Amino acid sequence: MKLTVRQLQWGDLTPSMLLAWAELEARALEPNAYLSPYFVAPAQRYLTDHPDIIVMWIEQVGSASRELVGVGVFDPVESTRRFPLPHLRAFCSRHSYLSGLLVDATAAEEVIEAWLAHCSGKTFQWHGVDFKYWPADGKSDHLVRGLAAQRGASWHEYDRLSRSVLYPQQAGESYIESHVGSGRRKDLRRCMRRLTEIGPVTWTFQGGGSFDEASVDRFLELEQAGWKGEQRDALASDGRDEQFFREMVRGFAGAGRALFCELRVGERVVSSTSNFISGRAGFAFKIGWHPDFAKMSPGILTEVELIRQAPSLLGQLDFVDSGAAQGSYLDELWGGRRLVSKAILATSSMGRATLGALDIGRQLKRRLFGGTPSTKPVGAV
Repeated sequence: MKLTVRQLQWGDLTPSMLLAWAELEARALEPNAYLSPYFVAPAQRYLTDHPDIIVMWIEQVGSASRELVGVGVFDPVESTRRFPLPHLRAFCSRHSYLSGLLVDATAAEEVIEAWLAHCSGKTFQWHGVDFKYWPADGKSDHLVRGLAAQRGASWHEYDRLSRSVLYPQQAGESYIESHVGSGRRKDLRRCMRRLTEIGPVTWTFQGGGSFDEASVDRFLELEQAGWKGEQRDALASDGRDEQFFREMVRGFAGAGRALFCELRVGERVVSSTSNFISGRAGFAFKIGWHPDFAKMSPGILTEVELIRQAPSLLGQLDFVDSGAAQGSYLDELWGGRRLVSKAILATSSMGRATLGALDIGRQLKRRLFGGTPSTKPVGAV
């Protein structure tokens, strides 16, 4: 198998190449909606301040054909406190909750080996790659760590934490009974009764061919109406964020991979969640609810109903990644966990020496002055 690795600028990508990228995503070793072209393209257009994004394009070359088998998206960085040398940083917009590589599952080891060879080669002008929100418990992690050591590269993980995950085939009514405390269930039943006193309560699920464009407007309005709008953190608070979201949803919805869950009281939508599918996994993105109903916890009621309906509606998925920070309200609802890390792959001798010296310095500082390294939560809010 002959593989080639090309470093492309974003402007080099054609519509046919983006289509090949989407097809690769569907057969990737590890699902990742945040590395989908439906996510990266609008994020690159509206959210990034780095016009010189680099796309590593890995192809299997035959006598008369070329097939895309790997994609990585990166920003060049001159220096950071964590890695004070020129390096690449895995693309991660302010709305990204997972990074990594998209690798064809049928040729994963060969693709990662080719990528590492490229990053360790003499023509590679950087000293390593910084990954934020790296999937630390997947097959890619095992392959990258093992093959990096063979190439003389070193992997430096500087933060790790868990993220809540839902396994749809294990969900349902019995799951709620066993994973949500009795006091919490009683409180949620009380919230539901209070809503039904206002009007009939219904829960709707939109996905695949049934997607309704108006659900995007309703979601944005609900998110803007709450505390995120007050703090100007809602998507509709910034025109670029809203444009990004609308274009991203159109892309995923066009492929039948956008999912919205809504809770209604009468004809009024009081809560909405946006979610996306990549391969055999779902990715919860953001949630919005109307503050007039905050005491009835409409957002949590929406999530609980998704748990109840997941076996029939999402049973074809292996898992749903919450994208949530550790300690989120979803931790008490979704019992599954996955590991996410922040790590630097040092590929040059100078990069390895620099990170090694910094690690020694931090360990010495902790011994002399005590304390633990500061960490920041990973995930969506």
